[in-house]
Amino acid sequence: MRHGLYKYYSEPKWAEEFLDGKLLFHSLSYFRDYEDKKVRGDQNEGAAIFRPEGGLLVHNQTQGTTFTLARHTFESTANQEEIFVFCLSRSLTDILRREFKAVACIEVLNIATFCARVEDALPNAKFPGRAGRTRIGHRVEYYRETDGANPRWALPDIIATSKLDCYSWQDEYRLVFCTTDALGFQKVSLRLVQENASEGPKPAEHHKYLVQARSLRDICQLHVF
Repeated sequence: MRHGLYKYYSEPKWAEEFLDGKLLFHSLSYFRDYEDKKVRGDQNEGAAIFRPEGGLLVHNQTQGTTFTLARHTFESTANQEEIFVFCLSRSLTDILRREFKAVACIEVLNIATFCARVEDALPNAKFPGRAGRTRIGHRVEYYRETDGANPRWALPDIIATSKLDCYSWQDEYRLVFCTTDALGFQKVSLRLVQENASEGPKPAEHHKYLVQARSLRDICQLHVF
């Protein structure tokens, strides 16, 4: 079975730009604030969430006590405005076509070459992964909010390539980079969040980064719906 990547577009002109090697990345904060009923938008984008059933078990080491903190979430947040992502899918389905209101879809036939060309266009960027084994492209890992937070909480590159399992239908693959140290170990903010607490959008954190890679026409196929 052939495994490719798929990028859905609601306008043909964006598909043509993709084929020409023009990829528009957005900061994680852009998708965090995007409002479209959990298709592109995810209020937990760029954050690792731990919300166990029955509440958070808290240990007070000073007083030697243990108690349960109900209706709270442990949240580890990466620097959402400094990490850029470009989202694709590993699936070509009617559900994705409908949800993304797509009129065209690009199929990437050679994933390794595709990622290499984008990396070559970002000579000063940093990518997720262990030292000496970093790469721009990663399959998204889906997890449940009741799953333990370790070791995800300390690794912003893992946070940037993880989402809650309610998004697993998207079968996402994403390209990730930054131009700062935002993907470094423990470059995160930790906090306890009370249930139903929310913050408003922060448009000042919505950044774009246009990457101009080599033409991708020789390794892609255009599908028109």
